[in-house]
Amino acid sequence: MKKVEAAHVTLVDEVGVELDELRRAGDQLDEAVALQFGLNRTDLRCLGILYRRGRVTAGELADESGLTPGAITTVLDRLERGGYANRVADPADRRRVLVVSTAATRQIGARIQGEVELATRALLEERADGELTVIRDYLRGTRGVYEDQIAALTAESAPGAGEAASDGATDVQSHAPLKGVTAGRLEFTRGAAKVNLHGDESLSELYRATFEGPAPEITVKGGTVTVQQRRRFRPFDWRAQSADFALTTAVPWNISLRGGMWKLVADFSALRVTALEVTGGASDIEVTLPAPIGVVPVRVSGGASEVLLRRPAGTEARAELNGGASQLIFDGQRLGAVGGRMVLASGGFAEAADRYEIRFTGGASQVTVATI
Repeated sequence: MKKVEAAHVTLVDEVGVELDELRRAGDQLDEAVALQFGLNRTDLRCLGILYRRGRVTAGELADESGLTPGAITTVLDRLERGGYANRVADPADRRRVLVVSTAATRQIGARIQGEVELATRALLEERADGELTVIRDYLRGTRGVYEDQIAALTAESAPGAGEAASDGATDVQSHAPLKGVTAGRLEFTRGAAKVNLHGDESLSELYRATFEGPAPEITVKGGTVTVQQRRRFRPFDWRAQSADFALTTAVPWNISLRGGMWKLVADFSALRVTALEVTGGASDIEVTLPAPIGVVPVRVSGGASEVLLRRPAGTEARAELNGGASQLIFDGQRLGAVGGRMVLASGGFAEAADRYEIRFTGGASQVTVATI
């Protein structure tokens, strides 16, 4: 069962890496096309819409490209001067102006988008109906995630949203009883900033937390403590908030930090940690691990920057990177930019019953795995 679960996790990671690589390749293709034809990325985005639609109003082009009316006017001026668009009166309504594609627009579209579409369609035609259904549903679901985030960020930037975000209480404490709990799980589900996590041998409760700034919503069920940041936030609001989480050392802990972590200091040296997961991105992270008992998985996915993982001297570990790294230091071995998959292990890792299996996916920058 464990092997099946590990294989599933690996596949999920690999899909995530390939999705990131697809976005990167798409960005590189756009950059290459823009350079080849003397366009900027905004112009190229509008040109792609014109290629697909043939003719649109300036308002429709602004909506689809995400530009303001003033910005779209400037873009259209450039495209028209370059011979990539014409503005003409709408035959059905002379008061309305249409933006229509030109032969140059269609040439670029056919040359780039057309070739890509034909090649990717050929790949899809090789797949069975069931596989195509899975691919379609995954893409729809991913698009839905993006649209939900767009809607949430738009709501956060609306007038009055800042007032709602600043109404949280300060210096709030939270705790839960330990009675009857034999194993703990700590979950951050929407990310967090400036968090201090540590074990406390003197703690008679399951956990005790103190928050400065808006307090998150916390639910406790059995030994699972779920911390959910309030939806509305502004990036610089994170500078004015912090959290201190003390965990009992009386039970083992499974730690799951999802949704992005920034400025995390975690000293787990007094705890027994059965698993550690940081997903959705990590930046400025410092984690001190205890000696492992059994095989302990540590996963950091969604991109990592300035991450330091420390473990006791003599502890065996393996670090696997998928998605490339700009700098990796593993037990004193310093590697510059590396791409693809990279695996480094301590000398006695293969024979050790107690060890850390560390995996980074989605790209990494300035990552250090060391001993203390």
